Amino acid sequence: MKLSLFSAAPVLLLASSTAFAQAKPGDVTSAPAPTAPVAVPDAAPANPAAPAAAPTIDVTSSAPAPLPPPAEVLPPAIPEIALPTKLGIGKEGWWQPGATLQFWAFGANQAGDTQTTLRIRRAELKIKGEIIPKVFGFNLMIDPARVLENNRSTLTVGGGGTGTVVVNNQGNISILQDFGLTLMSDYADVTVGQFKIPVSFEGYTTSSRLLFPERAVVSRRFGDQRDLGIKVEKKLGKHFYYQAAVFNGEGQNKIDSNTQKDLAARLELYPIEGIMVGFVGYTGFTSRDSSPTKDRLEADFKLDLAHVLVQAEYIHGWDGATGQATPRAESAGIYATLGYTFMDKLQPLVRIGHYDPDVTRDLPGSGEHTNLPTGDEVTTYELGLNYYLRGDNAKLQAAWSKYVYKNEPNRGELIIAAQAAF
Repeated sequence: MKLSLFSAAPVLLLASSTAFAQAKPGDVTSAPAPTAPVAVPDAAPANPAAPAAAPTIDVTSSAPAPLPPPAEVLPPAIPEIALPTKLGIGKEGWWQPGATLQFWAFGANQAGDTQTTLRIRRAELKIKGEIIPKVFGFNLMIDPARVLENNRSTLTVGGGGTGTVVVNNQGNISILQDFGLTLMSDYADVTVGQFKIPVSFEGYTTSSRLLFPERAVVSRRFGDQRDLGIKVEKKLGKHFYYQAAVFNGEGQNKIDSNTQKDLAARLELYPIEGIMVGFVGYTGFTSRDSSPTKDRLEADFKLDLAHVLVQAEYIHGWDGATGQATPRAESAGIYATLGYTFMDKLQPLVRIGHYDPDVTRDLPGSGEHTNLPTGDEVTTYELGLNYYLRGDNAKLQAAWSKYVYKNEPNRGELIIAAQAAF
């Protein structure tokens, strides 16, 4: 029976699909022309539907290197922010706090009388600043530890009032130390208020920078004193500093009680960096014949080079009204300090000094046991050791002092001090 075209189409489609499946990929050939049959040997017919053989894997080849682990991702570094050393005032001014804190362990022996005590030596709290930068400034310093200082009272004892006894009281000294308002210019800074007189280089130096826990005898006798006044000062360039001042002459926190005023002048020369030479003149002005007039002359020297330190000063003073029958008291004192700093940390020191309360005659002595002689000639021998944790901002000090009096029992002192300052 003959097949119609539509009945033969499925057969033809199946045959063409089988041929297409057996063709290799990429073979693009036309259908082969009919040829004569070719005889083949007896064999199992190939399965046209068998899948192609799977590709072989060479197991002898080395495995690929493992990928490196991903790099650790760190958080971004936070930059250090410098802490401000000054705080703002208004639109352009600034102010800065400060402090000097000192604690002592103190011991002394004189004529068999031993004294030991713990003491808050200084608790200075300061602020300074400029309302108008480079034009108008201020400074203020108080010391609450001053109210701990002793003063003495003499009491009458005994039924008949024939005896007396000296007792120590808690101090009543005002805590106000420095007060200043300053008008600044290129060649002169004018300050009004209360501040140290410029007598004694060591006395004039701020307490936080002292080489020994306590100043030398001559420095305590003539310097380290505050008064109400007006001063003009300036450091000009690198080689010259000057100060001229007028004071009440009455001392700290006291108004004037007479018409006399004290005049002071200080000059410092710096011939090379690390060397200072200074000169001071101080005198009472007007009413010299009726007021407790004070006159001073001073010379200073300091060398601080190659870890070697040398510091010395000499002061000569006259006290008392002029033109009187009683001669004026003439006193003088000197000291010299030598030190060396190891590794910017350890600084041994030696200081030798001498003070004579009246160079014109031999005084019998005050009869009191005191480390600040006012009535007897004394020579001092002192050894010190400073350990700087962070310069003068944080340091430990130890000092041993021997006071050799001319007419009074000798005295020995030991001070161990700790300081924080900024």
